[in-house]
Amino acid sequence: MKMFSKEGVEMVEVKSIQRKDDTLVMKGKVMGSMATTILIRPEDCWQALQLLGWRTLLRMPLILFRGYRQAARSS
Repeated sequence: MKMFSKEGVEMVEVKSIQRKDDTLVMKGKVMGSMATTILIRPEDCWQALQLLGWRTLLRMPLILFRGYRQAARSS
């Protein structure tokens, strides 16, 4: 998964997300060159949900479905 700036510059490339105990371990690259491991604690997950807001959270199933369809078409 890649995340881009609004100018289209690749900012983060996520290689894997795994669970270790109660923590999510995300491995990837920042700015195309710096390898990084990011630890996401349960309270961080909760804060991320709060950033989304209820309207976005309720729309997530549709967003995920559209992403699935687009990924299936491109492979």
